[in-house]
Amino acid sequence: MTQITFLASSKPFEIPDEIEEYNNRTVFEREEDVIFFSVQEVDDYWKKKIEGLFSLPYVYEVNGVGNRLFLTYIEKYLELGDVLEIYQVPNQHAFEEYKQRLEDHPEPIEVNVGSYTYRNIYGLNQLYSKKWLEDLNHRNYITHRGITTFVKC
Repeated sequence: MTQITFLASSKPFEIPDEIEEYNNRTVFEREEDVIFFSVQEVDDYWKKKIEGLFSLPYVYEVNGVGNRLFLTYIEKYLELGDVLEIYQVPNQHAFEEYKQRLEDHPEPIEVNVGSYTYRNIYGLNQLYSKKWLEDLNHRNYITHRGITTFVKC
């Protein structure tokens, strides 16, 4: 079973130097520090499979959206007006089944980085502004049940 995660962006996506340098490290103090966040072009096979899934024009395959490097990107590098959409499938071999469930019963999540809000099917929650990343990290922000949208406005 191999998961696959897609990221759609409102503009071409680039990994900042700070995160790229961390990705290239070979020595770590603790086991928990062995993480990475990477982005690559979606191959033609997946482009056809995910067609119509996202509302944004630039689509990538990503690794590491559930860790602090991704959250660092969201905190430091998401600019006013930027939008990201993320969809993660736990088993890429069952992609069609997951996609069908998503289309039949979507459970989207929206995180507004500018106003520190988290919205899912159960309602809108205010994230604690001084520690909003820690608060977000304790919530389910990546799911196969819906597309997660990160917006900064």
